[in-house]
This record gives sequence, C-alpha cells and structure tokens, in this order.
Amino acid sequence: MRKIKSLIAIILSVLVCGTVAFTTVACGNKNDIDVTTTGELKKDDSGNVIFDNVTIKLETVVAGEDKTAFDDIVNRFNFQYDGQIYVETASTAQGLFETQVANRISNNNNPPDFILSHGKHHKNFADKNLIQPLNETMELSGIMIDFDLYSSGLMQYKNLGATDGSIYSIPADAQSLVVVYNKKLMDELEAEVPTNREELLAVCKMFKDKYNTFPIAWADNDTTCNFSEYTFATAILQNGGTLVNDEGKVDWFDDKDNLAAVKNAIEAYRELYDLGYAQRNYGYSTGLNEFMDGNKLFFCTAPWFLKGLINNYALQLGVSEDVVIEEYVGGTSISGWFAMGENAGKPYSNYIYGDSHFFAMSSRVTDINKKAAILEFIKWFTQTETIGAEWAEAGHISSCMAITQSEAYTGNAYAANYISKFYPDINNFQCLPITTVAETVISNLNSLYAGTVTVAGGYTEASDESAIKNRQDAVNNATDFFG
Repeated sequence: MRKIKSLIAIILSVLVCGTVAFTTVACGNKNDIDVTTTGELKKDDSGNVIFDNVTIKLETVVAGEDKTAFDDIVNRFNFQYDGQIYVETASTAQGLFETQVANRISNNNNPPDFILSHGKHHKNFADKNLIQPLNETMELSGIMIDFDLYSSGLMQYKNLGATDGSIYSIPADAQSLVVVYNKKLMDELEAEVPTNREELLAVCKMFKDKYNTFPIAWADNDTTCNFSEYTFATAILQNGGTLVNDEGKVDWFDDKDNLAAVKNAIEAYRELYDLGYAQRNYGYSTGLNEFMDGNKLFFCTAPWFLKGLINNYALQLGVSEDVVIEEYVGGTSISGWFAMGENAGKPYSNYIYGDSHFFAMSSRVTDINKKAAILEFIKWFTQTETIGAEWAEAGHISSCMAITQSEAYTGNAYAANYISKFYPDINNFQCLPITTVAETVISNLNSLYAGTVTVAGGYTEASDESAIKNRQDAVNNATDFFG
C-alpha cells in the first residue's frame, strides 16, 4: 500500500512539475556485466605505456554552442597522438543522454567506451553497473590522476558514494549562470562592481534612481540559460542550506535550518523584484536586446553564449572584440548575491551551484589498452593548460586548479576577463550532491521557484511553507519508490 501511495505522489509530482526523467527506470536493475580486464600493456624502458593504434569511443552530452570547440579539442588530441590513440566522438543531447546511452551500455548495443556527461547522473550509472572504477587502470598503466590538482568542491563526487575507495568519475569542468555588466554605465554611476548582496543593492539603487528603470536583466521565465535551476539552488546554498542530505533525500521543510535557508532564498528574489531592481516574467531575448542596446547594467546568461555575445557586441559597435572586452562588457559573479542577513560574509555565502561534466569509463570496456588510452585522454583533457584555456573560451571553467593558475589560462582574454570573474574560487563551486533521483530534485526545485518566487503577491508564510513541504515530499516519495 505504501508503494502505491508513493507512486500516486510521484505521478502528482509529474503533473505539477512537468517532465521528470526517471533514469533509474531506463537503466532497470543492476546489470550483470563482466568487467574482467583482458589483454596486456606494452611499456617502454621508462615504464610509459606504448599505444599502438588504439581507438576509443567517447559519447558526450556536449551538443550545443560549445560542440565545435569540443570537437576541435578532440581533433587536436588525435593529431598529437597520431598512430597511438584515436578518439571517436558522438553526442547525445541533455535529457536523452541518461536514458539512451544507459540503455546502449546495458544492452551492449554500440556502447561507448567512455562518457563525458553531467556528474549528477553518474550515481545511477554506477548503481546499475554501467560504469567501472578507474583504480585498476591507474595501477596497471601507471597513468595516475593527482586528485589534489582538482577542485575540492568537485572531487568530492569522484567516488559516487562508494566507501571502498573506488573512483568512478573525474571532473572536466564546471558551469553555471554568469553575469556580464555594462562598463560604461558602471563608470557613469562612479560605482564599483558589487561583490556581495549589500553592494549589489546599493549599485542597483544608484542605477534605478539615475535611469528610472530596473538594472538586472534576467530570464526568470525562460529555460534558455537554466536560470531557475542554477540561481535558486545557489540562493539556498548561499543562505546555509543543503540541497540533498547524506541519506540522498531532501529535508527542505523538516530541517529548521534548511527551511530558513529556503525561505531566505525566496525572499532574496522577492526583495529585488519589490525594490524594482529586476522584473518578473522577463524573457531572455528581451533582456539580451536591452543589454546590447546599453539599457541594462547587468545581464544574466549561460557561459557558452558569451563568445557570441561579445562578437555581436563588436559587430554592432563596429569595433574589435578586444575593445569590447576592454571598454564595454565586463564579467562578474553571482557569488554573494542571494545571501540574506547574517548569512552575508559566511563562507557558504560565496557558493555557486551548477553543473560539471565528468568523465567515466563504460563497464563494457575490458581491453587494458583501451582502458589506459581512456585514462590518457582524460588526463590530457583535464590537465593540459592550453586545452583548459580553449575550453574556457567555450564557457567552461577548468576543474584543475593547476590549469586555472597557469599562464596559458590567466593570459587568455576570455578566461581572465570573464570565466575567472564568474567563478572567482572554483573550490566554492557546488554540484548536486549524490542522489539517485537528480532530475526529480531539480524539477521540484524549479516547481518551488515558480510557485513562490515569480508569484507577485498573494503569498503568505503558510503558503510558502506548504509549497516547500509539498516539494520535499514529492522528492522523497520518488526516492523511496525508485531508490
């Protein structure tokens, strides 16, 4: 009877929240896949692996504005490792990847050898035995990944909850909502770029008083740049909340500190709307056009749209991109933007929530030569300075601190003036904690945001708390049923 009630609650949650991707259903039960390693490695006198025309297949979720840059990077690897390793790539769009690719691995139907996809879904891949640990390959090949080189905020997810030391995933990058600002307007205000909420409110007031319009252009009713997902989770974190607890469930209502954090997150938006610093139900294209025309101080977007924005700005003004970067468009961060009251100034007030692409090895790979080649590519992609800088231009901050501190990275105009400004400390970057129902958590956060933040009046503390509890229960019912 409890299962039936849980299923009814989940169905109701879907009707309220929209489409929810239940990846655990697509994967089915744990797959009985033999991951015994076969073959032998050849090594030179120094102990380095000798690769001889090893082809490996990579399936990636990268399929949008950044795909061209990703393909160029892979082509560079293939050129550098000509005759040794060749990487074949295929892309499956977000929303389809977790089901289609999982099914192909499960059914051994043209499965990839390794994947690059959002780490929040890798728990399901690991639980269904669709990806395998990297430990043995590192030991046999000597191709070691120094985990101290990577962001601690991302490396905490490498074992996907395993307690036996198994390492399943290596982070490649991180990305979230980003903010650009009009340098000319900021200069006219004689203001500094805000670094916390108090400073944000002050500069917004100056702008509104001077120009009699709202300064922040963000697409709160548009999925173009994942606005509600990225910023609402960020707002909860910046007020000391947690998105998923250690049991893989959510306690947004039951835990009093989390309840306070969620309520503060909601109030952080409402205050900006009520003061006239942002506008509800605002579209992405409208905001972009107003920012391009010089009518808005801040514009919120996705980082993979940045290069196109700068290029179009240059064409519109008839100047070079270098001039736009130097004189017209600056980059800043939402770090601290939503931290209310006593939360301001706390370490967590600088947290930024977003996605991170992680590499993982398919369980269908058995040949040690392929396994070693996969590890070689992962290490090359995540630790090569010039590649990190090039990937940053496509909108993705490197997960490797050795790269973000390198001359190649800091000397890159996009990395130095935008990406590094968007995410000033990569260790403060937070992903969705390990859970088997990632999409359900995100869908219910989006639903909670839509039912509280974008409502202009008519809400009460009781109605807010009721909405929070309903969304919490919907997630936990799904966890009980599918977990």
